[in-house]
Amino acid sequence: MKPKKQIMPESLPQGEEIEDSEYSRKSEFSKPVLAQAQISKCLDLRSRDMRPGYTSFFLDKDGNSKPQIVPDSRKEFIASVDALKNLLAPEIEKDFPEMKEQYETAKKKAFDKYAWHETIGREWGAVDGEEKAFWVYSGKVYMPHKGHNIMCLGKKPKSVDYVYSPAWDGKIDAYWDEILTYADELFEELNKLIHSLDYFEGKSSW
Repeated sequence: MKPKKQIMPESLPQGEEIEDSEYSRKSEFSKPVLAQAQISKCLDLRSRDMRPGYTSFFLDKDGNSKPQIVPDSRKEFIASVDALKNLLAPEIEKDFPEMKEQYETAKKKAFDKYAWHETIGREWGAVDGEEKAFWVYSGKVYMPHKGHNIMCLGKKPKSVDYVYSPAWDGKIDAYWDEILTYADELFEELNKLIHSLDYFEGKSSW
């Protein structure tokens, strides 16, 4: 038996309404509101003392050693400014495209200055009749975390070892201090951009 064909009504019966879409006017995207919230977060983070992060250890009730990580307040502020930059990407691209380029260039110069070029061993060869040692690099370049073990000369002749180098902690702090300076400058410029857009004049949605 063939199924009966049903004629779709031209309109819904009285009393039946289509449910509001999930993306209704009530959930309208407001760029000024998001920008204001992110600016407040940046201001709150920057008003704190800018201190390097570290990891300390404590004993729990069972006598086990547990790590306690204190976050780096510099990194938190920098990440917050980066988030604001990403939020305002269309406005930056339209009105101040050089702002992003200058920021990224400054960060790259700082990275190139302090980054660790990973070593994976040593080779020996003759130079002007004298045997000399040369580091072998993996090609991986990155910014280590504080307390990171790096390859250094070993105690035995012609040996290498992975050890903690306190000198690198100083370089890592110097790197993040420099990035913090650039983030401060960027945050200032982003505030000028937002001011020029009159984001907080009235209650317009974007």
